[in-house]
This record gives sequence, C-alpha cells and structure tokens, in this order.
Amino acid sequence: MKEPLEYRRGVAVAGILLVIFLFAIDSTVVSAAMPTIVAKLGGLELYSWVFSSYMLTSALGTPLFGNLSDLYGRRRLMLAGIAIFTLGSALCGAAQSLMQLIAFRAVQGIGGGALYALSFILIGYLYPPERRAQMQALISGIWGIASILGPVMGAVITQFWSWRWIFFINLPVCCAAAGLIAFGMDEAVSERRHRLDWKGLATLLTGLLLSFYALEEARMNAFKLDWPLLIAFVLSIAAFGLFYRLEPGAQEPILPLELFRHRLFKLCLALAWLASMGMFAIISYLPLYVQGGLAGDAASVGLSLVPASLGWTAGSFIAGAGMNRHGYRTVCVAGSAAMALGYAVFVAFEPRLGFAAVLSIAAFIGIGMGMVTLTSMVAAQNGVPRERLGVATSTVMLARLFGGAFGIALVGSVLFSRMQRELAVLADASMSAAARGALQNLATPEQLLDPTMRSNIPAPVLAALETVLRNSIRTAFVAALCVMIVSLGVSLFMAKSRPAAPAGHEIA
Repeated sequence: MKEPLEYRRGVAVAGILLVIFLFAIDSTVVSAAMPTIVAKLGGLELYSWVFSSYMLTSALGTPLFGNLSDLYGRRRLMLAGIAIFTLGSALCGAAQSLMQLIAFRAVQGIGGGALYALSFILIGYLYPPERRAQMQALISGIWGIASILGPVMGAVITQFWSWRWIFFINLPVCCAAAGLIAFGMDEAVSERRHRLDWKGLATLLTGLLLSFYALEEARMNAFKLDWPLLIAFVLSIAAFGLFYRLEPGAQEPILPLELFRHRLFKLCLALAWLASMGMFAIISYLPLYVQGGLAGDAASVGLSLVPASLGWTAGSFIAGAGMNRHGYRTVCVAGSAAMALGYAVFVAFEPRLGFAAVLSIAAFIGIGMGMVTLTSMVAAQNGVPRERLGVATSTVMLARLFGGAFGIALVGSVLFSRMQRELAVLADASMSAAARGALQNLATPEQLLDPTMRSNIPAPVLAALETVLRNSIRTAFVAALCVMIVSLGVSLFMAKSRPAAPAGHEIA
C-alpha cells in the first residue's frame, strides 16, 4: 500500500534534520577534542588548519552541489553528499597524523558543503512557499541545539571513549539519514544528458579557493598585509573576472548570471553577507572580551556564546511566523535594527558593562541574525524560478559563509591595529624592564588568554593590558556597528510581500 504523501515527506524531513545536526555540531565537537588530538598526534603548528581545511572545502562544495542538484536531482545529490561526508568521517577517525587529519577533513568538508546546501534546498523543494518559513525555522532550531550540545558532546566522548569516536559516531547517523531520505522522498529527474559548465566551475572554484585562503591566512597571521596575501587577493579577483566573462556563453552555467537581474535575489545576497559579518564578529571576539577583558574563567567563556546561539534560534522562529504575517521587509528591518542596537549598546556602555549585560547583548544580536538570515533565505527561494531553486539557495548560503569570513577578518584587523597602537604607547611609558618584556611577548591579543602568561605579568601591567584589550574590542565593534547600519539601510529596500504571496521575479 502506498504511503501517504505527508507521512513520507515527514520521514524525509527527519533525515534532513539529522544531516543538518551533523553539519552544525561538527565544528564545535572537533573544537572540544582538538587539545587531546594534538596531544596524541602532535603537529601543534598545524592546529588551525584542521578547521580551515574543512571550512574551505565546505565553502567550495556549497555552490557546486547547489548547481548540480538543479541538473541531476536534489535527492540524488543529497545521498552523494552523505556518502562523501561518511567517507571523510571514517578517514578522519582513522587518521594517524595531524597532516592526514587535515587532508581527511578536507574530504569531509566537501560532503559537509553538500549537506549544508541541500538541507535548505530540499526543504524549499518539498514545501510550498507559505510553509517554507516555518520549516526553515525548524532547521535553524536544530542548528541552535547543535551549537550548544557540541562542546559538551566533544568533551564527554573524548574523556570517556576516544577522540576518534567524534568522527566514527557520524557513520551510523549518516546511514540512518540516508535511509530516511531515500525512503521518504521521490523526485522525477530528467534523464537527458547535461553539459556541465567545466570552465565556469573551474574559474569559480579557483576564485573561491583563493579568496577564502587569503581571508584565512589574513586571520591566522594577525591580519598583516604581505605580498603572498596580496597576490592571492589579486588572483582571486582575476578568476572571478574570467568567470564573469565565460558564464554568458555557457549552455548550462554553473551560476546563471541572470539570477542577479532579480532585484529581490540581490537584496537577499547582500543581507545574508552583511548579517553574517555582524554575527560572526560577535561569535569570534566575544569570548576574547570575556576572558581577556573581563577576566572570566573557562566556564564563563563557554557560556558567553550560548545566548547568541539561543537568540539565533529564537529569531528564526520569530521570522518564520512574522514573514507570513508582516512580509519580508518588516522582518528584515526589525532583525537588522536589533543587530545594530545590540552593537550600539555595547559601544556606548562598554566601560560599565558586566557579564550579564554582555550576554544579553549577544542574545539580542543573535535574535536579529536569526530574523535576517531566515528571511533572506526564504525570500531568495521564493524570488527565483523553481528550476533555479538549488543554485539560488546555495548562492545565498555561500554569501553567508564569505560574509562571516570577511567579518572576522575586518573586525580582527581593526582590533589588532588598535591594540598594537595602544601597546606601543604603553611601551613608551616609564615601566620596569620586566613589564617591557611582558609587552614585547604580547604579539597577538589571544596571548592574554594564556593563564601561564597572565600569571607572569605584573598586576598593574595586566590591568593596563586588559584595558587595552577592552578598548580595542570596542573599536572593532564600532566597525561591526557600521556594517549593521548598512544592513539596516539595505533591508529598507526589501520586498513587502509575504511567502504566501511571492513578490514574483521582478527584474532590476
């Protein structure tokens, strides 16, 4: 007997929620286990590349699988992405060196990019416009839960089992998710042969690879501009320029430039980029402020990001209900205003802020982020033709990834520059030789977080350094505030329509 459509669709959604949980929890689980992994495998100098290799290939996989899903079928590509993620997880669990782990994390990241993009694409495919907002909000809720559980799970698995199980545990979950999606989803796919846009694919991935590499190197090298970094940026711009010239002549372009003629789609990309800049700035540098500026302990640092994650989830549910009632523009304006207000309160009252107030600000910014990102996603899906659903969704998600990376780089650059100027002023002041030596050892603000280093710094100097760090982060958040004001201005041009009554495909 044939299963009812709604039941089978619910089974498929259960599989989708499983894979998005895996993707969302992956980075936080690995973060908690990394000290143990380095102690077992060695290679401390390669520490950051365990995360960077995964992020880089995820960023490349997102647009690739989004486009291919429009050509070869979303169900088929999701199952392929799960298979790649499963293979990468198994290889990571079996890694015998940190270099091997980095390589296998790159494989896992390709599958992760597929899971990230196709989860949202499948929801857009399975549900009509008026129901997409609520279902996308559910995915965001799973994301928020994963971000909280990740560090706890990573610590428990590492302590009581083995660090390898943070990867091996993915295998049965991936198999279950694949079974649910395969059973619950049917999709009619055209069997005609497609001519994949290899030239466009090569130039786009080259440009993304170079630009993401440059941003990661800038972040890890304390944002110092040097010739290799400048060359990477120039080459990435050249690759994107060549891609722009090649795409109009492609029979089945990897990223149809006609999408950028849709006004609503362009606004969604801009808002996704800007909101991610603001959110990832707070995620990246709030723990630094809590531990280095407020002298918080490890528990306080771990707690500092929970309100932002919960706020993101709450904002997504608010947006899911608000879009159908008030329209895209109202929700985006409210979300952008919340993010801007959160940063404005921090900048204006920073010297008098306590730990509770900082957590409240983080939650407020998270709520705004959830409202803007969910609305921009749903609006983009509803603002393009159905046959472009996959590539439109993955392009918005790519804008989120690069917006976050660019936000981290921008805010970090401002923070580092201000801190170096103030440290130079301190070094010129009259102080003991020991204090001058302590200042010379502080090449980056993160070193203030090292308990051993902090204990060796004289108390007056430590107090001065904490003030320098707080001032520097405040200045960096002024830059984030400016970005949020731009986001608020852009949101005023969003369509007023609601998901149940799409704005159509207006050309601009």
